[in-house]
Amino acid sequence: MNVATEGPFDRIGEWQRAGLISAEQAEAIAAHERDRQEGSPPGAPRRRARDRTSAAEAIGYVGAALVLGAVALLVGELWHELTAPGQLSLAALVTVLMGGASWALWGTASSAIARLVSVLQVGVVAGSTWCAAIVGDELVGMGHEDLTLLLGVVATLTALPLYLGRRRALPQLALLAALLTVLGAVLLRPDLGEEPFWYALPFAALGAVWFLVAEAGSLHPRRVGATTGAVLTLLSLQCGAFGDQRVLGLLLAIAAAAGLVGAAVAGGGVHHLGVGAVGLFLFVPQLVFELFGDAMGAPATLLLVGILLVLLAVGLGRARREVVTTDGGVR
Repeated sequence: MNVATEGPFDRIGEWQRAGLISAEQAEAIAAHERDRQEGSPPGAPRRRARDRTSAAEAIGYVGAALVLGAVALLVGELWHELTAPGQLSLAALVTVLMGGASWALWGTASSAIARLVSVLQVGVVAGSTWCAAIVGDELVGMGHEDLTLLLGVVATLTALPLYLGRRRALPQLALLAALLTVLGAVLLRPDLGEEPFWYALPFAALGAVWFLVAEAGSLHPRRVGATTGAVLTLLSLQCGAFGDQRVLGLLLAIAAAAGLVGAAVAGGGVHHLGVGAVGLFLFVPQLVFELFGDAMGAPATLLLVGILLVLLAVGLGRARREVVTTDGGVR
């Protein structure tokens, strides 16, 4: 969302990009200041604008659903009767329509329309990938590994400029999904054996990098990037802990989860605390039973879970104190 930045509004866009305020808060501040300058009754113009944009958003979703339904019916009935160029033309038409709609609504200063644009942009990424699949499979005859890599590259090249142009949550998630596809296609090529740990480790590394880039302020919304990166890291390490390297995978997962809890205790990040706490409660009992078996596993697990609960309580208290300090100015 691009908020007008003239006169008293010249810092609102900067605050939004820095993550200090959300798009909805930026819009509300700008609308309030406009009302105050124009002498309009506070709230009434905003309510009318909100009603119009909410209606436009709802109509846009209904229209998109109808288009998808029509395409699904067409695909189900006529797809196999179409030639490859015909299939490509249909996929390209749907993609162009979604791209044109998102471009037409691009600069609208409304959070509701901004959400609709994000959905349309994800549709553009999916449509571009669909076109690439038709070209690679039907026209070129690629193998599975090459086709998967092609789809990931096309999705990445489509999602990256769309995300950089607006830096919203859905395009960010689409970009991450595209990068995961590329990474998965690359890992299909070398022979890493049957040990799942070595397949999971690169995905965990990607999640860690995504988390660090978000925490550095280069991914917006920062909280979405940090949370998805942390979840990807922990899930990947959990998947890597099902083979011979089970202990190593669990140790890395516990270290990552403990780091998140530590960051929450130090800085008050509730999203870090939630992801880290869930990770610890999942991984610590697995590691205890892996090391000590059933005999000592239960008492040791109870002890460690008790310690984790204490850490969780400290983290919650710290996070709450940070929120109070930020919002109310008192500690």
